[in-house]
Amino acid sequence: MNKSGISRRQFLQWGAMTAGAVALAACAPSAAPSAAPAASDGAAPAAAPTVIQYWTGWGNLDPAIQKIIETDEFKQHMGGATLEYKGSSGQEPVLTAIAAGTPPDAASNVSYVNLFVRGATIDVKDMADASTVLKADDILDGIWNSAFYKGSMIGVPGIECFNWWGLNVNANAAEQVGLDATTMPKTWDEVLEWHKALTKKDDAGNLLQFGLDPFDAMAGEPDFIAASFGVKWFDEETGAFDLGNPRIAEGMDTMGEFIRIAGPDQFAGMRQVEGNGNWGAAFNAGVQNMIIEGYWHPGETQIQKPEVAQFNRSGWAPVPADRKDANIMATGLHAVVIFKDAKNKDGAFKLGEFFQTPTALDIIFNEVGWIHGVKSWLATIDKNKFPGLAFYVDAGPQVTEWTIGRRCPINDFVITQYQELREQVYRNLIDPQAAADELQKRAVAEWQAQGLG
Repeated sequence: MNKSGISRRQFLQWGAMTAGAVALAACAPSAAPSAAPAASDGAAPAAAPTVIQYWTGWGNLDPAIQKIIETDEFKQHMGGATLEYKGSSGQEPVLTAIAAGTPPDAASNVSYVNLFVRGATIDVKDMADASTVLKADDILDGIWNSAFYKGSMIGVPGIECFNWWGLNVNANAAEQVGLDATTMPKTWDEVLEWHKALTKKDDAGNLLQFGLDPFDAMAGEPDFIAASFGVKWFDEETGAFDLGNPRIAEGMDTMGEFIRIAGPDQFAGMRQVEGNGNWGAAFNAGVQNMIIEGYWHPGETQIQKPEVAQFNRSGWAPVPADRKDANIMATGLHAVVIFKDAKNKDGAFKLGEFFQTPTALDIIFNEVGWIHGVKSWLATIDKNKFPGLAFYVDAGPQVTEWTIGRRCPINDFVITQYQELREQVYRNLIDPQAAADELQKRAVAEWQAQGLG
């Protein structure tokens, strides 16, 4: 029986529309670890220990989870509970389970705000207030604030929550074409010149390498284009959209020029080649030599491809020339959210608590390259462990414009529409302002269709 207040049809329609839109980092599926002990031969069956089911959209978190559940500290904190962990679950399996009334107890890397406003996950504020582990004053303000939506606490922040935006460059590739990677480009005009210098094709016009895909990774979301061009595209308090703003149109045209130079068809063909995917894959392959990514890029690249990571350099995400003094940065929530129909809400919260501990933080940092913004722990890390990480660690005091990201309940819907319309712009099939106006129209219609107005 579905007790979430959301019909199976509604959830599955939404899931089909947004599946895959919320993954924060590119990751390959791997076997999910389990802490479940095996029964010994001949022994009478023991009473089943408490079980906590936890699903995430990541695959590269798996090695860290395996190490965490083997620690004595974890076992003690969880009271001997068994963690049934499923990585690389993606959004659609979670939505299907919710619609069937059989969700896991907790999940991460899902559409946090949308799930909460639809009544699928619970407010954890009372549990957080009673916790002796979760300490608001020891978590960076932007991260702590991102855990709240209209006064309710939608999840326990953790696993990886830090700074989202920076321009990363392969300095070796840059130097080979005469660019000085000790002075990073800052404006879109400057980055475009680097892109031109780094883009190479063979005699048949096939794309061999290129500079920047301006819509890859964190740059592919409406939060980024809006912040770069100085627009607040969604007002959380009023529910108003400003996607038709002329500066959004300017942004789609400016960013689209990078694809036009590479060649839309050549670019699409390059992406279809195995190993040339987005979210860092093509960067690791040496095909893409610039990427707008979060703090996790230096660590993930070092772990996955150290021979490329050694040349990684990081700096501020690009802005238009008339905003050259703006240092933009986003932060926001990843969390352990607890489902309304969870069987073990207390155990799920304890899991969220454990992600605040130095033991979990150290393991995740070393195994995956991820940071959760716990102030006391941040003071202990080596910011030079991964090439380019120091920029993100030191960025905070220099940021002039902060964004707390992914706050719109229909964020994933807007992403899918933005993807469609921006391609029409860079293929010169639609005027940029007409595309921005259409994006505004679709967002408002969906907002009303979901009963959020």
